[in-house]
Amino acid sequence: MLNTILENFHVEKIFTALRKKLQYMIIAGVLAALLCAAFGNRFSYTTYRAGVSFYVYSNPNNINDMGVNQTTTEISQANRLITSYVQVLKSSTFLSAVVDELGLEGYTVERLQRSIGTRAVNDTAIFNVYVYDANPANAFAVINVISELAPTLIPAVVKAGGFRVLDAAVLPTEPDSSLGMTQIIIVGFAIGFILSFIVFLLMAIFDTTIKRVYEVNDIFNIPILGTVPFIAKGKNESDYEGIVLKEDSSFIVKEAYNDIRSNLLWSRSSEKCPVYVVTSADNLEGKSINAYNMAKSLSMVGKKVLLIDADMRNSKLRTIFPNKEKKGLADYLSDKNAKPTFVRSDDNFDIMYASENIKDRSELLSTQRWYDFILEMKEKYDVLVVDMSTLGIYSEALSMTQLAARYVIVIREGMTKFVRTKMIVRKLEEHNADIYGIIYNGISIKSKDYNFRNYKENKQA
Repeated sequence: MLNTILENFHVEKIFTALRKKLQYMIIAGVLAALLCAAFGNRFSYTTYRAGVSFYVYSNPNNINDMGVNQTTTEISQANRLITSYVQVLKSSTFLSAVVDELGLEGYTVERLQRSIGTRAVNDTAIFNVYVYDANPANAFAVINVISELAPTLIPAVVKAGGFRVLDAAVLPTEPDSSLGMTQIIIVGFAIGFILSFIVFLLMAIFDTTIKRVYEVNDIFNIPILGTVPFIAKGKNESDYEGIVLKEDSSFIVKEAYNDIRSNLLWSRSSEKCPVYVVTSADNLEGKSINAYNMAKSLSMVGKKVLLIDADMRNSKLRTIFPNKEKKGLADYLSDKNAKPTFVRSDDNFDIMYASENIKDRSELLSTQRWYDFILEMKEKYDVLVVDMSTLGIYSEALSMTQLAARYVIVIREGMTKFVRTKMIVRKLEEHNADIYGIIYNGISIKSKDYNFRNYKENKQA
């Protein structure tokens, strides 16, 4: 998992993913703010603090004698007494006396223990006592009672030293701390925003879906043959109508396959009849439409091309290029037909469909008749394009390694997961397959990686 995270960690990818989720983070913040506002009265508070300072003497005879100077030894001894004084001050015995003297309803020993704080001043004989209360008058009343009782009662318990009031308490006029409705709403928004940010950040880190071309270049040492744009279908169009390559196809469709065709023709072009096996990691990544368009594009420059629909499990070719012929590859390989059945698309382009009547016979792709058929077709055509089942699910595409076929892997932006593609690349490498290249399918026409993102159809050159 760590390797997956490290390979998938791209600052730009994560930043882009978070930017797309910004509106949801804001919504989460607003909802959290509204929730906090609904329960805000339970959490809002205002607290006042009243305090008094005491000065400790190690010798009780010096308490009322202002003319006596304490030595550093006496100050140090007095400082050590503070801990004992504080413990007695917070004891039930002392606070019971405070409650009795105070006479305020609702004030108990437990409540005073929660509302009293102390602080010793370092290296001095001074310590401070504070009372915190929502009512400033009550805080002032409690600290005054403590000021009156403590100098007498506490030394009587400790049996050492003594202390007196150094700075008397004053009535507090400003809150020591508060949490109002506005603050609660702001805190609620921050909590909602931050929590949703963390959730979306983790989702981005663990999302192995390929979203940019540079991810393919970073992860795989395989050339990209071309990028095919995503084209939304029109209201009255079939799923494939706008993306099937034709003579009158849009410029961006033609140009995409012109680029792919050039890379196919000019790279290792010496082979008489190359066999291209088109596969992908999973379904719905555009394997079949790219196989058809590859074959069509090659035929448009005079190459005699045969497209073989060898995906016997999930054939899509009849949907892409409809035909009434029901006989096909499985009929021939199972000896039901003595001769293969081809459908002529144009002068240079033939298609052999998967059989309509015989399905799920993938074992036929491992027979000698299949290999002999491919070798025979290599003598009759300039290029063979074979559309085979997804390699991430099924294994029959591996059979073509015996014929030194060139594998073309189709990935789809926003759908293909690189861990799945890595898996099929590893499978192919284990069989010493010739991984010829990758077709990056479904790229957004607004993507920075798309060469024609600023192109307008009416400006066609």
